[in-house]
Amino acid sequence: MSQAQDKSMKAIVWEGTPFQMALKNQPIPHIMDANDIVIRITTAAICGTDLHMYHGLFGSKTPPWIMGHEGLGTIVQVGEGVKSLKVGDRVLAPGAIYCGYCENCHRGCLTYCLTFNPPTLVDFPGFGEDFGPNLGGAQEHDLDYIILSDIFPSAWHALDCAGFEAGDTVAVFGAGPLGLLSAYSAILRGATTVYSVDYVPSRLEKAASIGAIPIDFTKNDPVEQILKREPRGVRRTIDCVGFECVNSKLEPEENLVLNDCIKVTEATGGIGLYGVYPPSPGSTAGTPLATDKQGKFPVLIGLLWFKGLSIRGGVAEIQKLQPMLQKLIESGKAKPSFIIDEVLYSLDEVPRAYERFSTHKIGKPVIQFNS
Repeated sequence: MSQAQDKSMKAIVWEGTPFQMALKNQPIPHIMDANDIVIRITTAAICGTDLHMYHGLFGSKTPPWIMGHEGLGTIVQVGEGVKSLKVGDRVLAPGAIYCGYCENCHRGCLTYCLTFNPPTLVDFPGFGEDFGPNLGGAQEHDLDYIILSDIFPSAWHALDCAGFEAGDTVAVFGAGPLGLLSAYSAILRGATTVYSVDYVPSRLEKAASIGAIPIDFTKNDPVEQILKREPRGVRRTIDCVGFECVNSKLEPEENLVLNDCIKVTEATGGIGLYGVYPPSPGSTAGTPLATDKQGKFPVLIGLLWFKGLSIRGGVAEIQKLQPMLQKLIESGKAKPSFIIDEVLYSLDEVPRAYERFSTHKIGKPVIQFNS
């Protein structure tokens, strides 16, 4: 989003037609609650999750939807209840929303806030005062910070879901932005060997550039390729693909990656399930253009049980991980912006960027605004 004039701004909007995005004028957000803030976005990114909406497969009942949940910018308004932030502060918007006051928020489960349950990925109306890291005045790390808004914490959390420990071997299925950052995080955290499974040449090349072993699943069964190198299997596997996964013929096969994870994980190992899967039937997911993928499919549960595997999924507690990851960035230990290969300077370019992102012509697009 960017401000267009005093009372309106330009925004990328999905109007209900698959594979189409529109640039529209929208009202500028205003303070609705004492703990709200309004920020002027200076850097934003398109997330892989946004592509599910772009494909018409995931979302709410009521388009049009203002797209995007990765952004940083400068505060232009604060509610009277906000004490920790002020106008002029540069802040990072977390990729998930929360109220800060409900039972789950008090438990520390901010991503599972009861006020915003089920959480929406678009059109968030406001945040609690613990909005996100205060980024200070310097802008030298902005391309790294925008990755901190969602997918770097998500990648870190995906390893936690798998029970990762230093010294583990890891296979990451999917080498999009989330998968590459999961492989990168595993290397940062001391993995001995990391395999990156995909089929897009540019993605596999980038995986190799950070020290992962690329596995092209269209050349041969990825499980067999990995087991030739790791006869017992890998200690941890990460699903960074989700319900839009495809087989070696590039045909949809929704349960393929999860079952491959079960096959290739060694006995007593762990699986991190972080690729997006739609909720059960009866939810609003997939409307108004409902997909036949409903998060229900055959799984090798017997093999999972027999091998004593652990499996965990869910959305990251982004706000908890951001401060630590911000320190890694500022110390020079981590540079997650390596995944960015397209920087746009106008919202006019964004609809085409969605098409190029969807067809793997670019890996991670970011938008920076001059004002």
